[in-house]
Amino acid sequence: MTRRTIAILLLMCCAAPPCFARGPVRGTLHPPGLASAAVSRAPDDDGRYADAVVYLEDAPAKLEKKLAKKAHKAKLHIVQQRLAFTPRVLAVAIGDTVEIENLDRVYHNTFSVSPAKRFDLGKYAPGFVTPIVFDNAGIVNLHCDIHPSEAGFVVAVPNHIFTRPDSLGRFKLPKLPVGSYTLKVWHPRMGTITRAFDVKKKGNVDLELRF
Repeated sequence: MTRRTIAILLLMCCAAPPCFARGPVRGTLHPPGLASAAVSRAPDDDGRYADAVVYLEDAPAKLEKKLAKKAHKAKLHIVQQRLAFTPRVLAVAIGDTVEIENLDRVYHNTFSVSPAKRFDLGKYAPGFVTPIVFDNAGIVNLHCDIHPSEAGFVVAVPNHIFTRPDSLGRFKLPKLPVGSYTLKVWHPRMGTITRAFDVKKKGNVDLELRF
């Protein structure tokens, strides 16, 4: 092996990322009283882990700016169809605008008495579309006074570092700078849980969370 080859190999080793470089924040949600192994094999009893919202209480300013710029290009939408709000749960960041649209062939209404956002759109015909700005953090319960069975939720979180788990409760957040953080999880049936965690220079963060 020539000296030049050895030098090239050394440069490649130095340039390669370390095996234990910092990775994303991953986690799994578990219902109360159920072993982790059981949850990993089957979804929860009603398949509604997808209704949970996982988010950071405080976001690093640089990462938040980047994610906010990207998020503003996407439209947020809730439709009323087959006498239901779709999606049933929508996660947004403070200041985001959501369009509510009636895709049914009947009249609808949307109102909320939640402290985070109080409003009443009145009765409106098929095809109606209107934007609503969610400017405060909190859970906003959506109702229709024409069809009492209709129920939906807008979860307005403090920043754009949030995600939704899959049906097995698994979730992933983006890579975070080194530091201490507080994670929150909200679910319409199981309530809210809070977990503090640290991100170190090396290694992944794997969280097991139980309601």
